[in-house]
Amino acid sequence: MNFNLINHQQKAARRSPVFGKSLGIKVLMGFVFFIISLELLGFAFYVGKSLAEKGGNPLDELLSYFIYFLFSMLLLRSLVQKLPAMAVIPYLLLPIKKSRLVNFVLTKSLYNILNIIPVLVLFPILISISQFMSSSQVWLIFATLIICDLFINYLAIYIKRVQIKYEIVFYIFLLFIVLFGLVDYFNLIDIKALSTTLFKSIFSQPYLLLIPLFLFFGAYYLNYRLLFNHFSLEEFSKGNESSKGSLSKLTYLERFGKIGEFMLLEMKMIVRNKRTRTQLLMFPLFALYGFMFYPKPDMLESTSFLIFVGLFMTGGFSMSFGLYFFAWESSHFDLILTSNSSYLNYIRSKFNLMVLTSVIMYLLILPYTYYGSYILLVNTVTVIFNIGVNTIVMLYFACNNRKFMDLSRGSAFNFQGVSGQHFVLMLPLLVLPIIIYAPFGIAGVPKLGLALVGVIGLFGIIFHEKLLLAVTKRFISKKYKMAEGFRIKS
Repeated sequence: MNFNLINHQQKAARRSPVFGKSLGIKVLMGFVFFIISLELLGFAFYVGKSLAEKGGNPLDELLSYFIYFLFSMLLLRSLVQKLPAMAVIPYLLLPIKKSRLVNFVLTKSLYNILNIIPVLVLFPILISISQFMSSSQVWLIFATLIICDLFINYLAIYIKRVQIKYEIVFYIFLLFIVLFGLVDYFNLIDIKALSTTLFKSIFSQPYLLLIPLFLFFGAYYLNYRLLFNHFSLEEFSKGNESSKGSLSKLTYLERFGKIGEFMLLEMKMIVRNKRTRTQLLMFPLFALYGFMFYPKPDMLESTSFLIFVGLFMTGGFSMSFGLYFFAWESSHFDLILTSNSSYLNYIRSKFNLMVLTSVIMYLLILPYTYYGSYILLVNTVTVIFNIGVNTIVMLYFACNNRKFMDLSRGSAFNFQGVSGQHFVLMLPLLVLPIIIYAPFGIAGVPKLGLALVGVIGLFGIIFHEKLLLAVTKRFISKKYKMAEGFRIKS
């Protein structure tokens, strides 16, 4: 039976009308993963050689990083791993046990390419330091990491499935990530020592390997019960009706007339579709970008770099949405063109939505003032530039979108509707303020350069109505070509 199910899945993939395009993408992604695999192997051999040459107890040094590795795998799987799925409706009409179908769906995740990463990283390291360990210890380490990674695999799948219905789960998970980072950064708990103690105890008492094994089966069982109880996918695909209906209660937006109605429709579209909702859930992650640089004193000395970081944090989310604003609505773009509404109000609503997200991001990153008031000054200038200049530029060039986007599909490794021009356009948006500032930074008057960047942004805010009129004229001139492109569904 399992062989027949696999055969059906392969036939469905080959007979798909987009098989040729998806095959090309898979070949490209396979080549990219091959290059990454070689880099991982080289890195692992380098780490193993360094541990062997360092002397002392390389086993303890290796075990001290196990928790970090597992935590990184959990984060990676949560961001990029797709949920295992299959077209179940035809099989529900056949005399096939539901439990067999559920188990088949769950075991599909074992063939995920991410499962190779632990082997690529650990195997070369163990080879390099095998002289310091017995053969039993080598196999125990290998078995422990593989079982723990399988547990992480099903834990990530469970979190992603539950957050479809209860989005609060994602924010709890995000809070856990932040707390883990803070505990490690401020050294509240010696995580390396804890990792060494936990995993070393398994080697002294091998029966403790049953604990990660129990966790693995427990995570598998949670996924099994979740799918078994909702296997028709009707209830779960709808998500949390109360949370989606809550957007309908935002009636105060309608007080702003057509602009408020357009904004409310835009927010509903973002929340109710998988691809846009995934990006929305990643919204707070942009605020954490500063932790990578602000704690390092040498980074704070470069104003140009601070401008880049500020632009990315206050405008990164707007850029990820703004460049695809019209493509998000490609499935009902013809309806928009035939509606009795002003195109200017339609453009204004998108502008206001980007302004709102930039202001929210600015408020979220205010705590970075802890690292210096100069950071507050730079971030204030960048948010003004993002609102006054970058939002207008993004709307202007978003009129070039002509590729249909299916919002029901996930965003991880999904390049549908994405073209190289979107990535190319992001570079000047992030680099232009740095170019404006650079001559003043070289001349030794950095605050004057920041003032010029801020003034340009203020002029954009003051004259935004005139600029939005120019965007509207471009939209009107491009709307028929955009509509023609959106009708080609690939």
